[in-house]
Amino acid sequence: MRVRRLFLLLLALFASCAHAETIEIGAEDDWYPYSGVKNGQASGFAEDLIQEAFKAEGVEVKFNSLPYARCMGETKVGNLLGCFDVARNSLLEPNFLWPAQAMYMAHINIYALASATESGLSTADLEGREVAVTNNYEYGESFDTDRKILRSVSNQDIQGFRKLLVGRVKYMVAYDKVANYLFAQYKDQFTGKFKVVGQTGEPGLYLAFSKKYPDAQRFVDKFNAGSALIRKNGQYKLIEDKWR
Repeated sequence: MRVRRLFLLLLALFASCAHAETIEIGAEDDWYPYSGVKNGQASGFAEDLIQEAFKAEGVEVKFNSLPYARCMGETKVGNLLGCFDVARNSLLEPNFLWPAQAMYMAHINIYALASATESGLSTADLEGREVAVTNNYEYGESFDTDRKILRSVSNQDIQGFRKLLVGRVKYMVAYDKVANYLFAQYKDQFTGKFKVVGQTGEPGLYLAFSKKYPDAQRFVDKFNAGSALIRKNGQYKLIEDKWR
């Protein structure tokens, strides 16, 4: 009887492992603390949220860290199941599948040199001005759809802040936590050099799913269910506190 029970237990374990799913999702490689690469591994607030949400539904996630523009491009054509962190807007809306809820909300600031006298600026105030942005990033609906803003595009946020520092642009737009992380990492270059003079938006950031990836909607549904569960059972709050 004991042998039979052990056999059934091993059989159940084997069946569980056999049905376990593993998916690959594209991850922004240079947007810490939300998403980046640390010690050769994908790491960040968003990685933890996505991993735990899918884990709650029995799905294992492997992250493919790559530049954001490429990540979104690979997702759009169906080479990747999904990509994050995406500020959903009307330009992106038709091209991807979207979860029921954003992973988190974020603040996007307008930065100028510390000597600037402006304050309370909005997107409309940037029209006709040279503004540093990062390739393919979203900065809120009004900014993303305003073609009167003169965008100076860089591959990384740090490059945009360096442009601002040497006077190549008048403003830089960046997400506040990402900017604060860069300021802390490059204290010798950036301490006391910039100030916040406005904001372009407070969007929700999403995991965007490919419309062309096989069975993508099923994984959207699993992510929705897992996200709801970790918010209910307190796991979301624990992750949030870890990255606060």
